[in-house]
Amino acid sequence: MGFPHCPICVVLAFVSVLMGVTRSYMFYILVQEFMRAESTFKLKFSFY
Repeated sequence: MGFPHCPICVVLAFVSVLMGVTRSYMFYILVQEFMRAESTFKLKFSFY
């Protein structure tokens, strides 16, 4: 079983890779938003 496989397997592999990349990017955006929200939260309440 080399690379030229059945078309269904190629499409499924491509969709799986695309979903993994999209999921990683969305997780990165979520973490960045959380970090930004936490930093503004600390700045807002740093008067103590």
